[in-house]
Amino acid sequence: MRSPRRGEVWTAGTGPAPQVVLVISSTVYNEIVDEPTVLVALVVEHATDEGFCVDLGEGQWAVMGLVTFVAKAGLGECLRRVDAQTLTNANTMLFKILATPER
Repeated sequence: MRSPRRGEVWTAGTGPAPQVVLVISSTVYNEIVDEPTVLVALVVEHATDEGFCVDLGEGQWAVMGLVTFVAKAGLGECLRRVDAQTLTNANTMLFKILATPER
């Protein structure tokens, strides 16, 4: 399997209903042989731009509030790559989430 690239949409997991995820960790991090995981955001359908979701096109939305890690070995198939503006929107949403001060 090749190393996943930042901004790619992959299937993750096995079974009848694997999850779809957006890879958000840096390409350099993803290519470290000793690092077995990548950082991802869950991809869903039928969401909106309210909350922490970013439109990926093709009816898919990245839920940036649901960032987690998956094993590189657990990734199945690379479905597509999002464009630079969409990846920028995802980065901006992460920044907004992380930069929001506590009250």
